[in-house]
Amino acid sequence: MRGCPADMDGRRPVAPPSVLPDISPAWGEINLVLAARDLPPCGGDGRQPRGGQRRALTLTILLSAFTAHAHAADLPRIMSMNVCTDQLVLLLAEPDQIASLSDLSLDPSLSFLHTDAAPYPKNSGRAEEVFLSKPDLVVTGTFSLHNTTSLLETLDFAVEEFAYNQSVDTIPGEIRRMGTLVGQDAKAEQIASAYERDLADLRARQCPARPTAIAYEQNGVVLGEGTLADSVIEAAGLTNLATELGYSAMTPLPLEELVSHEPDIVIVSEPMADAPALADQIAHHPALRALETSRIGAFVPRGAWACGGPFVIEAVRALTELREEIASCGPAR
Repeated sequence: MRGCPADMDGRRPVAPPSVLPDISPAWGEINLVLAARDLPPCGGDGRQPRGGQRRALTLTILLSAFTAHAHAADLPRIMSMNVCTDQLVLLLAEPDQIASLSDLSLDPSLSFLHTDAAPYPKNSGRAEEVFLSKPDLVVTGTFSLHNTTSLLETLDFAVEEFAYNQSVDTIPGEIRRMGTLVGQDAKAEQIASAYERDLADLRARQCPARPTAIAYEQNGVVLGEGTLADSVIEAAGLTNLATELGYSAMTPLPLEELVSHEPDIVIVSEPMADAPALADQIAHHPALRALETSRIGAFVPRGAWACGGPFVIEAVRALTELREEIASCGPAR
C-alpha cells in the first residue's frame, strides 16, 4: 500500500483533531482504533469525502450509549411488595431497575401512579417470588406480610421496610431514603425539594378561618389523628372534625354523630365504577345529604392520600382551594 507523503520537516501528517472522536476513560482505546479505520487517508482535509468522519461519530455515539447502559446495569434491581413503596420506586428508579411491583399497584383507589405501574411484572408478596426473581433489594411496608419479611431476612435477602404512619412532613425524608436505596439521590433530592417548596407555599395561604372537614370513608370509617389524611387536612388550613372529637387512626364514626356536628366539608370516597359495593352507600344516605350547609364530595384526587409520596401535594392543593372557596382569608392577612 502506498505510504503517505511527508511534510516539509519529514514528519507524517496526522488527522485534524476535529476528525477524531472523543476518548472516554472506559472505551477510549477501542473508540480510537475503530474510528481510525474509516478516517480519510493521511489525515485528510476539508476537500476529502467525510463519510469516514460521519461513521466515526456514529460509532462514538453508540459506544457512549453502551457505556450509559453499563452504568445503568450497575444500579440495584428492586422488588417492591407494598403499594406505597411501589410508587416511590416508580418515581425514582430506572425502568430496568424494577424487577416487579405489588398487585395493588394497579388499584386506582390506592395508587396515584396506577397507570405508570401497568407495564411492570407484579408480585403477590410471597417469598417464593422473591427467591425466583433474586432482586438486589426488596422494599416493603411495615404493615405488609411480616412472615415473608422475616423469611427473606433469614435467607439473607436485603429488605428495607417503610413505615405506614406518615404525615405531609415525613414524605421528603422517605423520598430521599428511597433515592439512596435505588441509587438515584440526585433525582430524589429534586423531587423532595420541589415538594417542600410547594407545601410551604400552600401553608402560607392559611389564615385564622379554619372550616371543619371530615374524611368519611366506606362503612362510615373516619380518618382521625395520626393519619396522613389528618395532616393533609391541617396543611390545607382546615380542622379535622374526627380529631377534634377524639378519634384517631381509622375508626368507625356513627352517622348520627357526624350529622349532629354539621361539618363544613365531608370528604367521601369516589366509588369504583367497575366494582360497586354496599360499603359506598353511606355517602348517599339521606341524613348526610340533608346537611344543606355542608359541602359533600370526593374532593381529593383518587389515590392522592392513600400513601406518602410527592403526589400528596395534590390532595393538599385540592383542599386548600376548596377551603378558600368557602372561607376566604380576604386580601390582607
